[in-house]
Amino acid sequence: MPESAHVLREVLAGIFGVIGVIFFMVGSIGIIRMPDVFSRLHPATKCDTLGAAAITLALCIHSGFTFESLKLLIILFFLMLSSATAAHAISRSAFLRGLRIWTKEKKEVGTE
Repeated sequence: MPESAHVLREVLAGIFGVIGVIFFMVGSIGIIRMPDVFSRLHPATKCDTLGAAAITLALCIHSGFTFESLKLLIILFFLMLSSATAAHAISRSAFLRGLRIWTKEKKEVGTE
């Protein structure tokens, strides 16, 4: 393989790795900042799934077209499938247990 192709592959893998880390960081901050379980599910599933997908793609690009990359793509498929399913199960369980959705309480004027 020519040297320029090897460098391009490493650069692409690095870019996808950094994108994945950024998504993980944003998702972690979102989980900390959100007030209830329903709000926390969004950053937990969306950002972390996209972060794991970007890092898995970076590993696929880094390893090249091998049997390892096929296994990584299968792992990515099951990750995408299970993340949405787990979020649905958690939100349904929270709803059935009677957890309330957070709402911002408004203070009435003059009742301090």
